[in-house]
Amino acid sequence: MRISLSIIFSILFSFSSVAQNNFEDKVEEFYCNSGIEIDSCTYTPLYLELMKWINAPYKYAGNSLSGIDCSGLVKNIYKSVFNVIVLGSSNNIYNQVIAIDNINDLVEGDLVFFKIAKNRISHIGIYLTNGFFIHSSVKKGVTVSNLNEEYYQKYFYSGGRIE
Repeated sequence: MRISLSIIFSILFSFSSVAQNNFEDKVEEFYCNSGIEIDSCTYTPLYLELMKWINAPYKYAGNSLSGIDCSGLVKNIYKSVFNVIVLGSSNNIYNQVIAIDNINDLVEGDLVFFKIAKNRISHIGIYLTNGFFIHSSVKKGVTVSNLNEEYYQKYFYSGGRIE
């Protein structure tokens, strides 16, 4: 009986390793197609977690894969990847960060804030690299966008880093 159990565990382990490698290949392919290069300096756990959320629909005050808003996305990812509890709306979260006004000073994992509604911070995302960030868009759900896009240039307010 021990032999057959060890064989089963061995087979399961090899399948899970193959599945993990295939998932990581798909993650790399997705980001590459988006214009984001993943290399040895990239914090891989962040990108693997983000991939789970891609295309999740937008839902105001949502907090799950079946529907999530921008601050819910940030809170879930920060808790899962960085083991950091972030509280409140995008405006409240801004009050918890060290502001980064220069886009060129943003690093992977920093937060990006936008003043879209009523000249107050009303949107948040997580900075990736080369101007790319992930966020939950009302129209597209969880997606990757770029700070160089005209829309985001118009509404970008600040970056922020949780210390």
